[in-house]
Amino acid sequence: MTKRIIIGGLVVLLVVATFLQVREIIRAYNIAYQEEIVPEATRVRSLTGAESLEGISRVTGENTLVEALYGYKNMDDQDIESVLVVDRNLGIQPKASDAYYELFPGREATEEEAAQFESLIAEFDEQQLFAQVISTHEARYVTNREEAMTFYKVFVRDVDTNEYVFFITEDGTKLDFHTRGFLPLRYF
Repeated sequence: MTKRIIIGGLVVLLVVATFLQVREIIRAYNIAYQEEIVPEATRVRSLTGAESLEGISRVTGENTLVEALYGYKNMDDQDIESVLVVDRNLGIQPKASDAYYELFPGREATEEEAAQFESLIAEFDEQQLFAQVISTHEARYVTNREEAMTFYKVFVRDVDTNEYVFFITEDGTKLDFHTRGFLPLRYF
């Protein structure tokens, strides 16, 4: 009798564990599918005038008109001419925003420029993350009109040695390229 109870309990645990695993796999698939919406390249070309585009990764915007964005490299031979950040739903949904950011290759940030973000760097230090302001990039934000901006590239490394970059302005507009966007923008 005791053997039957133990075997029955193990079978119940096995069924529950299998159900939980299948549920997690389905959830991960749904998240991945939703995250990888990529805008139509032809629509991005016609909007921005860029000729040679290569996708980088999804981008999360903070203090931006649209938060779900996607980054492209505008290539000139083997060099990155600029980085374009557009609405992830561009060309997919009719109400997608036509606003976009275009960031140009940067120069090394000075100590004064890096000092503007000391509080941000301190926040990363509290979270045990290494962060450093690397470079300054001229940019433009294009909607119905064109606005000049200055972004600062911030490099972040976590405890697991995952590396990523984001671009931020003095007023808090942030374009976060996450870990997958790091390598293409490492020397940009």
